[in-house]
Amino acid sequence: MWKYIPQVFANFKRQSTIGWSIIQQLLDFSGGVLSMLQLLIDSSLQADWSGISGNPVKVGLSQISLVFDIIFITQHYVLYGPVEERSERESGDDQIVEQERDPLLARS
Repeated sequence: MWKYIPQVFANFKRQSTIGWSIIQQLLDFSGGVLSMLQLLIDSSLQADWSGISGNPVKVGLSQISLVFDIIFITQHYVLYGPVEERSERESGDDQIVEQERDPLLARS
């Protein structure tokens, strides 16, 4: 849980998720949902629900992970939306941009 909070806060503070890949959270969310579905199916087929209630720490950690994945997905696709990065020409820093493109070593 503690590993997710700094990223949630950074996204909130910047009001953006630019430069941060959502792919890992999408894969983690789909894997977590499928894992929980497998746990439910296995328990129902065995008619023994101790697979779910027998290990509350495992179920709790997976639920926390799914909640944070939902927060990240909401931040990326709903709250801050698909924001396009400004092009270098729109920034008004044309001279600085040109200096950044100059080679470090002069050609002879």
